[in-house]
Amino acid sequence: MFKRRVTGKEKLNLKQKIVVIIMDVLLLAELTYSIYLGNQNPEYLAGIFLRTFIPMMIGTIVLARIFIKRFRTEEQVWQGPLGLK
Repeated sequence: MFKRRVTGKEKLNLKQKIVVIIMDVLLLAELTYSIYLGNQNPEYLAGIFLRTFIPMMIGTIVLARIFIKRFRTEEQVWQGPLGLK
């Protein structure tokens, strides 16, 4: 119903794909580490999990977005209505 067509300009290049793969692996490692820390003290599992996973996750996603934008090719840069980048 809401299928969006991906043009050639919107596809990720190889460097961007590598960043996404690294981000996925880091998020899984952060999730595992946060659960491990939470299991050290099961009474406070939720609090420990949220205090460790959320900041690490946000940092990972922000850095991944920065690197994905930095590795854009000239074709992927959206010029906007006035031709500005």
